[in-house]
Amino acid sequence: MTIRLALQAFPVLMGVLWSCCVHAQPLDTLKLTLPAAETQLLQKNIPLLAQKFNIDATKAAVLTARLWDNPQVTVENVLYNHTTKKWFDFSYEGQNTLQVQQLFKIAGQRNKAVKLAQSSVRMTEYQFFDLLRTLRFSLHDNFYDLYYKQRSLQTFGRQIAFLQQIVKVFEQQKALGNIAPKEIIRIRSLLYDLQHDALELEKDIQQTQSDLALLIRVPATVSIQPQLPDPLPQLSAGALSYQALLDTAKANRYDLKIALENVQYNHMNLRLQRSLAVPDVQLGFSYDKQGNFERNYNGLNLSMPLPFFNRNQGNIKMAKAELENSKLQLNGTQDQLEHDVMNSLQQALKTEKLLQDFDPGFEKEYTAMMHEVEKNYGLHHLGLLEFIDLYDAYRNNVLKMNELKYDRLNALEQINFATGASIFHL
Repeated sequence: MTIRLALQAFPVLMGVLWSCCVHAQPLDTLKLTLPAAETQLLQKNIPLLAQKFNIDATKAAVLTARLWDNPQVTVENVLYNHTTKKWFDFSYEGQNTLQVQQLFKIAGQRNKAVKLAQSSVRMTEYQFFDLLRTLRFSLHDNFYDLYYKQRSLQTFGRQIAFLQQIVKVFEQQKALGNIAPKEIIRIRSLLYDLQHDALELEKDIQQTQSDLALLIRVPATVSIQPQLPDPLPQLSAGALSYQALLDTAKANRYDLKIALENVQYNHMNLRLQRSLAVPDVQLGFSYDKQGNFERNYNGLNLSMPLPFFNRNQGNIKMAKAELENSKLQLNGTQDQLEHDVMNSLQQALKTEKLLQDFDPGFEKEYTAMMHEVEKNYGLHHLGLLEFIDLYDAYRNNVLKMNELKYDRLNALEQINFATGASIFHL
């Protein structure tokens, strides 16, 4: 029995040794509040900064759309004059011509192109704010998750330290014949179980911390310790109504604004494509020194393609299809928004109700009781099986309470995310 337990514990011991080696690396500690984390998100987050450059790029497209087409100048001179026997003859007897042409877009094509580019700018700006909404939710979620996981790890650490001390004392008592070997084995098994769970929790903490650090660009050598106000502000979703939240979401959700603007964009694009079916007009001036019916001929010319075959039919048809597609996407976004708001509200109410069912003083009373349990077990006033049951129950209670507190804050953040507004904030 002892050998089998030892073999089962071997992988756990290796994991614990590995964890110790990892923690041997010195890490700087950063105590971070949520407002400070949000400031760093705005100042340092790479996707957010990159999106700002996309806005600048689309604004440059507006500038391009406003520009007139450049005039075209053509100059021609005689290469070899057979009469004067001269190359590149620029004399009075030589021949040269000049043409100047300017393209004019009619049917409001230029103005329509400018409006289309401006619509693209608005969509890019909306994409920036929608990205900010997503990143802010990820920041808050990782922040709360890391905070409560670190609190759970502290509980593991205290329990592990206590059991290690118990094992040390029991080994001494075993040498004196005062402790049965099976009792030490059970305590060691409980200790290894705790250490294994602590190791798994540390892995989760490391990943959550890495995700948070990437959002605010904190170096990998820095250990983040989230700081929440104690006590937390009284936040409740009970007074909120679905319709009020839905109205807030319709006014603030930038993905909905993107879908609406996309419909407008495709409306303008359809008008632009129809206007492109109207031929452009090219106005020109020509000068011919002596190659025309009179010397030093001056002429005004007007040209335009005849729309017999190409009337931009393909692009018009494509624009119509894109418009109908954007309308369907708008309907889908509206449906998704309604479900997001309802789901977030229901989840917040259920989590809040569950948390309210717990006695506020239960956690402190349970912790105080466990201190007495540890004390009585150390004095052999409590049996081994009863101690293990109470210890497991306490550990599960602490983990569940921390998880429930995180779920509550996460549910409130889901409402913020679903509505696109900071309805709840710490």
